[in-house]
Amino acid sequence: MESVSASPFRMVSSLILLMCQFVLFYFFIPCAAQDLFSDVQINATPNPVGSGARAQGMGGAFIAVADDATAASWNPGGLVQLERPEVSIVGSYTGRQRDFSSSLHHETNSSNTVSRYDLNYLSAAYPFRAFDKNMVVSLNYQRLYDFYNKLDFNYNFQGSYADGSMFTVNTRTRFRQSGALKAFTPACAIQLTPRFSVGLAVNFWTDNLGYANGWRWERRVVGRSAIFTATSVLVKSRLASITREENDNFEGINVTAGLLWQINQGITVGAVLKTPFEASAERTTYSENYIPKSDSNIFTAPARRGILKRQSIDVRMPISYGIGLALRPADTLTVAFDIYRTEWSQFYVRAGGLKTNIAGDFWKKSHPGDTTQVRTGCEYLFISERTIIPLRVGLFFDPEPATGHPKDYYGVALGTGIMLGPLVVDCCYLFRHAQDVAAEVPAVRRHDNQHSILTSLILYF
Repeated sequence: MESVSASPFRMVSSLILLMCQFVLFYFFIPCAAQDLFSDVQINATPNPVGSGARAQGMGGAFIAVADDATAASWNPGGLVQLERPEVSIVGSYTGRQRDFSSSLHHETNSSNTVSRYDLNYLSAAYPFRAFDKNMVVSLNYQRLYDFYNKLDFNYNFQGSYADGSMFTVNTRTRFRQSGALKAFTPACAIQLTPRFSVGLAVNFWTDNLGYANGWRWERRVVGRSAIFTATSVLVKSRLASITREENDNFEGINVTAGLLWQINQGITVGAVLKTPFEASAERTTYSENYIPKSDSNIFTAPARRGILKRQSIDVRMPISYGIGLALRPADTLTVAFDIYRTEWSQFYVRAGGLKTNIAGDFWKKSHPGDTTQVRTGCEYLFISERTIIPLRVGLFFDPEPATGHPKDYYGVALGTGIMLGPLVVDCCYLFRHAQDVAAEVPAVRRHDNQHSILTSLILYF
């Protein structure tokens, strides 16, 4: 009689257990996995900066120098310093290594690397004179933000229910992200007085000019779980979660305005402002979560869910601004200093009525801090009868936005070049480092090492 009466009780317990397991993996696991990553993962420096091997070789301290075609990005007011028509192209290589460590989750200790070759900048500039003023017009292609990222790591967590049941989950996550935001930028500048000039560049963020403008990512989480119920029944199961997101057709317009004031032969001051704007994009999201197998003697039907969702999103890009100082104690030596600020606290992505900030958190749940870059660099020219060979060096403090305090990054730059008749070749190397900053995974820290090489070709006519 005892075995007969216990059988219904065991069946009820089993059904309750299956319901708990279904809820855990059908609803809880997708949410937990979703929290491991932000909506936007920016692999490049998430600040609106310029391009060019010459500028980067000086550590990015170029606002008050701005004397080549990349001035359209750094400070359009400097374009009037161009004396001859020119075309230029910039290629870049970036490699980034992230080392993860945690005192609470030793299983996350790992190293991840990602690298890219890209067309960084393309321009054509034409100086002329009109109305007794020196003027310059230019057309530019700019690659402004990279989204490339690659992460592979283990992550384990555990918890309990109100009825005393306990669960443990051991997961393996694979995350891949790609894409970039680019702009087509017409620019112009005018020299109002012999020592003062202003410039304006209009950035058209679009993919209607033959290149893609957007980003996409895929996250796969696989693992094993175990539930130990209050009735001392152990159920083991495997789980899987796949989420893909594509953000295409990024469209928006903003303006970069700049001025350049040559106080005297040895001192120049520059300033730049990049206006905020709201861009639109089309988002497609697919998510699927399932339990492929149960390892207990209790039958568990595979739970599977696939959701495809399409929606329009709005992306609010923040205002940014900077000021620079350039000193020329000699004709062959330039020393530059820049301070540049980006108000990342105003950034958001709005999708389906919900807003998330730059850290991927819901709007007002956390408050990412604004970032302030500090850059300094110098250039020395070795002049011979046949050519000019520059030597450049720079240092920079280049934080990335994050929840609360920004992540502190420091870097060093080295550059050189050579003039071969109408052709100028510049190249530079940058090393960027962060020590013990918050990782994308809860309770995990990371160390970042980023290596970049840029090469510029400028042809004068």
